[in-house]
Amino acid sequence: MSYQVLARKYRPKTFSEVVGQKHVLTALSNGLKDNRLHHAYLFSGTRGVGKTSIARLFAKGLNCENGVTAEPCGHCENCRAIENGNFIDLIEIDAASRTKVEDTRELLDNVQYKPTQGRYKVYLIDEVHMLSRHSFNALLKTLEEPPEYVKFLLATTDPQKLPITILSRCMQFNLKALQPDEISQHLQNVLTAEEIPYEVLALDDLAIAAQGSIRDSLSLTDQAIAVGDGKVTHAVVKDMLGLLDDNQPLAIISALQAGNGEDLMQAIQEAGNNGVDWLALISAVVENLHKIAILQFLPKTSVDETQRLSFLAKNIAPQDVQFFYQILLQGKDEIKNASNQRMAIEMLFLRALAFHPKFSQVDFYANVQFNDVPQGVQSAPVATATAMQTPVASRMESPTPSPIQQPTATPPSHSGNTTPNTASDSSLSSLQMMNRLNQLANEQKKKPQPYNKSVAKSATPELSAFRRSLNEAQNSTAQSKTVPAIAPKKASLSAKQVNEAAQAEKPVQAEDYRWQWINPEMAEDLSGTAKLSEIKQALARRITPELQKRVIQEVTNRDTWANTIEEMKIQGFIKDMALSTAKITETEKDIQLIIRPEKSYLKEKYFSAFQQAVRDFYKKDISLSITESTDPQWITPNEYRTKIYEELCEEARKNLHSDNKLATLLAEFDATLITDSICPV
Repeated sequence: MSYQVLARKYRPKTFSEVVGQKHVLTALSNGLKDNRLHHAYLFSGTRGVGKTSIARLFAKGLNCENGVTAEPCGHCENCRAIENGNFIDLIEIDAASRTKVEDTRELLDNVQYKPTQGRYKVYLIDEVHMLSRHSFNALLKTLEEPPEYVKFLLATTDPQKLPITILSRCMQFNLKALQPDEISQHLQNVLTAEEIPYEVLALDDLAIAAQGSIRDSLSLTDQAIAVGDGKVTHAVVKDMLGLLDDNQPLAIISALQAGNGEDLMQAIQEAGNNGVDWLALISAVVENLHKIAILQFLPKTSVDETQRLSFLAKNIAPQDVQFFYQILLQGKDEIKNASNQRMAIEMLFLRALAFHPKFSQVDFYANVQFNDVPQGVQSAPVATATAMQTPVASRMESPTPSPIQQPTATPPSHSGNTTPNTASDSSLSSLQMMNRLNQLANEQKKKPQPYNKSVAKSATPELSAFRRSLNEAQNSTAQSKTVPAIAPKKASLSAKQVNEAAQAEKPVQAEDYRWQWINPEMAEDLSGTAKLSEIKQALARRITPELQKRVIQEVTNRDTWANTIEEMKIQGFIKDMALSTAKITETEKDIQLIIRPEKSYLKEKYFSAFQQAVRDFYKKDISLSITESTDPQWITPNEYRTKIYEELCEEARKNLHSDNKLATLLAEFDATLITDSICPV
């Protein structure tokens, strides 16, 4: 017998085998059971949701030899004939190929004849919306008052195209698109019956790609079986569907939040090397931003949560999430119309980076003023830089310009003479000035250093003299204009109040960016786990691939179970679950594991796939059991990784503390070593 595709082989033979559509099946079953039968039924819905299959099952229930029933036997001659498609009293018509009014009249001429073999003569008209207007008019009278032995079953994917006169004569059932978990479960049942090895993650991807259609999912499964040579694996399905790596969208979001343009462009480059669909990349990033927003405001909502997604949800400001979401969503139309989608993608992400709340022009001008001043830059740019440091609200409230903006406050030059006016300095054009400022900003961005004593000591004498002159000019101008008004108040202030006032008058820098959780539960969770400074350090920390490889190698050397997991070549959630388990006992036929309670949710979904991977690795039927435990005597591979990483950090700290050159630098510049920032390489 020739091969039969899965979509035809696994058509439902009873109402109980239909996936989903409970609201339709309940109505039809009750009608058949109580013998309350309408003369015309209309089934509408998207492709592959079961319209024709349910109509055939209904016809089988009408003509079963055991009587009108919601549970046809499936063994009588009528049931077998309907199932094989050769029942003489079930007339299936393709309205797409018989649209003329003459075809409809020929059909209606046979309505007057009673059924030959069954109890009812059933007309199943598929894609009924394709009929012409004259065909609908010819069908109206018969559809409203057919003979008692005639039933009309109409199926369509576009009920809006049907005349209202047809709709009013039918009992309408709208079949819903199926959920991915329903489709995935159905695919598991089919492949189990076919004895075809599969991975649950692969079936989940197929279910999502089917977009609610059972037939599409089975057709994609047939294709995956052919591509995978009799196996349905996650890697094969991802390659077949051209899906993104789960880590790529999260890497882009991390780079956006950290403001790291190099990491952002590297993530886009990696996606381009994999031949990604750029619109799919944007959709994936937007989808992950939506998940992050859900986790932030509704932490108890069931979301497909990963460890990295949960970390981002706790450490990205909610307003930043909404900002990135809006920028990317509005930019999708630009990508569709762009001649070069790669260029449009890069510009879209760079736009999100350019308007990031942490990257205002405050830091740019502040760094130019206090770290380096190119020769030829006059008082106007310095005045603008100082004005930019003042908060916007204060500049709007006070119409009087700041003292530093007065032309009399021009700083002296490096040589100690008065700085010449703008008209006399023609050696530096505005374009050259901006190029120099951009160059300084790039250099400062590559080597960010806070202002401290060591920096002050390492500054050149000319630059130090310029800073002192500039500060004296600013102070003298400010005192000449403001001292008479505020001197009595400052005389009555205590030293503590003066310090507090000085702190309040400091310009707001991007580093002072703060946010708070709107959801109290998330705020409590954050405050109980980490401080804001620790979160910043975690975001800025970089674990190199070499270090990660070194840690994994050390874990496999210490733990045989970790070595087994690496040799199994599993990926994704299955590997995440495996690394969260520890082996207690192992026999020829049984392996007992424990898993940490915080990872137990993975066991519920991926246990069968993990068990299959273990059996494939050992090449024998092994019974796998996993129980929850918090016993510290059993150490999981993930806990080994954390332990080894901490050991490497401690070793790096000891090496730095014993370094003579570093000790000399600390003593010479009166510096302090921040031990929390030390990471192994």
